[in-house]
Amino acid sequence: MAKDQLRDFHLFVMESALPFGMGIIKNAKTGGPQKIMDVFKSKDPLSAFQVDGETYAKTVRDKIDQLIPGLGYPVVSVDVTVEENYPDYESNDQDSLVSTLHRIDTKLEEVRRILNNDSLNID
Repeated sequence: MAKDQLRDFHLFVMESALPFGMGIIKNAKTGGPQKIMDVFKSKDPLSAFQVDGETYAKTVRDKIDQLIPGLGYPVVSVDVTVEENYPDYESNDQDSLVSTLHRIDTKLEEVRRILNNDSLNID
C-alpha cells in the first residue's frame, strides 16, 4: 500500500508538479515577477504554468532518466485483457483460402490459354 502511494506521488511530481514549477521558473526568467502575477490572475493558472513548463520539464525528466532510468519517466501500471471474438476463424479462413486459390488457378488457366494461342500465331 505504501509502495503504491509512493509510486503515485512520484508520478504526480513528474507529470504535474514539475511542469508547474518549471512554468513558474520560465515565466520568471522571461517576464519577471509581473509575468508570474499575470498568469496567477488568469482563468486557469495551474494549467497555464504546466503548459509553459512542459518543455523544460521534459528536459529535466530526460536528464534524470539518464542518471537513473525510470526515475524521470515513472512506470505506469496498466491492466490488459484479451478477448477472443473469432470462434469460427479457422473455418472462415480456410474457405477464404480455398476461394482465393481457385481464383488464382482460374487466372493462371486464362494466362496459359492466351500464351498458347499467341504462340500458335507466331510465324
